[in-house]
Amino acid sequence: MTIYPTIVLDPADIKLAEKKADELVGFFKPRILSRKQSGSNIQNLDERIKRLGEDQITGQLAQLGGTIYLTGGHQMYKLQRWNCMRTPDRGDGGYDIPGLSLDFKGSRLRPSKKPTDYVLAVRENERKKDWTYGLVVVDRYKDKVFCHIMGWVSDPELKGRLMESGQFAGAYVSSNSQLHPFPNMKWDL
Repeated sequence: MTIYPTIVLDPADIKLAEKKADELVGFFKPRILSRKQSGSNIQNLDERIKRLGEDQITGQLAQLGGTIYLTGGHQMYKLQRWNCMRTPDRGDGGYDIPGLSLDFKGSRLRPSKKPTDYVLAVRENERKKDWTYGLVVVDRYKDKVFCHIMGWVSDPELKGRLMESGQFAGAYVSSNSQLHPFPNMKWDL
């Protein structure tokens, strides 16, 4: 049995992530529509617009869950999002926690899957020398959000993992069994 830490977000944290996702949708949706290009490797324009809100909230919940797990609270997330929204067209440069070379990748848990079924996919344009990538699988169930902190992989470990076909064509993919577990951390703050 695979064991991984899970962060359960409280209602205030969920609202915080929803607010930040809405800000991103408000910024990107008009730009996507005016360019008439999805900017996605796996979604056409119509799919991108339809799923933009869900994609953004999944990413924000994953980033928030990972940040809370590693730092013990949401303050670093709020600081990172504030800084990022100063120049949203530039993104965060992979710094999901300010000053830490860690980029969380989030996936939304589908009802027919287990968190361990998910892979960590990193596109070539997202890679950075000596970076670390973490996978967080987000499970939204009724009014609760569970962020499963699946594991991490370093950039040099991506060598030889380039997918040439399928949904992740052009991405470097690490299966759950190839991820290193995050340490078990318990914050008493």
